Amino acid sequence: MKYADEELQNQIEKGLLNHESEDAGAYQRVFNVLKKEPDFHVSLPFADRIIALVDKKEERRDLWWLAVGIFLTVIALMVSLALTSTQWNAGVFTFVAHHSALVVFGIAFVLLLHLVDKKIINKSIEIK
Repeated sequence: MKYADEELQNQIEKGLLNHESEDAGAYQRVFNVLKKEPDFHVSLPFADRIIALVDKKEERRDLWWLAVGIFLTVIALMVSLALTSTQWNAGVFTFVAHHSALVVFGIAFVLLLHLVDKKIINKSIEIK
């Protein structure tokens, strides 16, 4: 039976159709229907929900990678402290006390770069 179906399909595709056969007529109707594009359109709210779900999954994945990165950083810090056997001191705080203007400038500069990124660079990317 399988061979007969394949042979019938090959004959229809080649145009050698036996119109008297009921099976051939059924195959021809099926192929004619399959050639037509379906009249199905997705509504815009449905498409927006699907896009929101994809974005949410990507956001979860990004947060997961952030957590893994923080965890591995803490592990690396613990291993490096254990291997080097350093002693803690407040040397960094004396640098901050003596160079407070430099620290304030550094923080302000990083905040300015963040603001420029949010307002100008990301806005021009969203337009495209």
